[in-house]
Amino acid sequence: MNLLSNESVLVKSNDDKIILTNLRIHMTSRKWGRTYRITIFLEDISTIEHANISNVFYLVLAAFSFMLGILSIGNPETKPSIYGGFILGGIFLSLWLSTRGHQVTFCSKGGHSLRFMADQMDDDQIEEFIHKVEQARLQRLKQL
Repeated sequence: MNLLSNESVLVKSNDDKIILTNLRIHMTSRKWGRTYRITIFLEDISTIEHANISNVFYLVLAAFSFMLGILSIGNPETKPSIYGGFILGGIFLSLWLSTRGHQVTFCSKGGHSLRFMADQMDDDQIEEFIHKVEQARLQRLKQL
């Protein structure tokens, strides 16, 4: 990221993918092998969201598979469905656990939102980062 003439870096976060300066917040990431960058000026941030997310569809499939395995226990002729139900349930449960995480979203007025997964950060670090963004935004609004 090239800094503007009157810009200074305040915080780098999430393995230096997110950079907070005194004028803007910048994210560089890779998705499907392509690099993309999103930059939002601090005065254009309208909302900040911190959410715990997961793919509930995997949890439903895990419960359904476990239930299929449990219902098949009474019939000794359906051993493959017993084992299959528990194995599939375990697979879907592990997929659900792998999709859980913290997502932070900075929405801009009328533009794209900057959304990233903060997996390497705990709750306190995330809240501290959001607080620093809010402080920088407040300072920027005072300058204008």
